[in-house]
Amino acid sequence: MAGFGNTDIQELKDIVRIGQVSKVNAGEMTARVQIPDQGIVTGDLRIVKQQQPWIPTVGQWVLCIFKPDGEGDGFIIGGI
Repeated sequence: MAGFGNTDIQELKDIVRIGQVSKVNAGEMTARVQIPDQGIVTGDLRIVKQQQPWIPTVGQWVLCIFKPDGEGDGFIIGGI
């Protein structure tokens, strides 16, 4: 059975990230997220629709999923 290599682990870390909301645009359903361990602030990420309407607040910690193409496009899945 094949395991994960260092490259696979790094790719997974680039796709799944935890950060803190720094700006919210409720009208567009987007937010920017500060990723402390990488020292970056994302561009506008789309907020995934929930059954109950939910918009994160500035300072809230969230789970983000990024597309693996390296362009930084991704989604906010929910609060943590």
